[in-house]
Amino acid sequence: MYALPQTRSDVTDRSCLDDFARSLQRLGVKQTRQRKVILQVFLDMEGHPSPEEIREEARRKGHRLGLATIYRTLKLLVDAGLARKLDFGDGQGRYERRDGKERHLHLICQQCGRTIEAPVATVEGRFSELAEAHSFVLHSHTTMLYGLCKACLKRAPKDTTKPTKRTCSE
Repeated sequence: MYALPQTRSDVTDRSCLDDFARSLQRLGVKQTRQRKVILQVFLDMEGHPSPEEIREEARRKGHRLGLATIYRTLKLLVDAGLARKLDFGDGQGRYERRDGKERHLHLICQQCGRTIEAPVATVEGRFSELAEAHSFVLHSHTTMLYGLCKACLKRAPKDTTKPTKRTCSE
């Protein structure tokens, strides 16, 4: 019998595995060994991994997985509501667990790629106000702020530390 890779003894991980199994069954899709490995590797990773980073982590743990299988499995995770696909502007999709964690926005350093999560509660009310002011029904939102992190700001030339004015064509 195949054993899943070692994991944190975390109840949410077990719940996520069970939810994924039910979602696959509902979709009429088989729960394969590769899908279990991909899910477990994803759950064990911190941050917002790309499919390539998931493949490398799986390889470090002794599993050989095709990139196409990883992409398809991540899409299944998104469809099941267990993950969210994000675009940080670095040319690759990144994925985040949807595990009831506090809603947050992302501050993304355009120099080094560092991503900082910050609570969204302070600005979320403004989103609703804005939508209401324009007779707009808001279903969801994603918020990503781009700039320079503290470390890169220290290394940056003085003229690049000021915010730039964006135009509609950018």
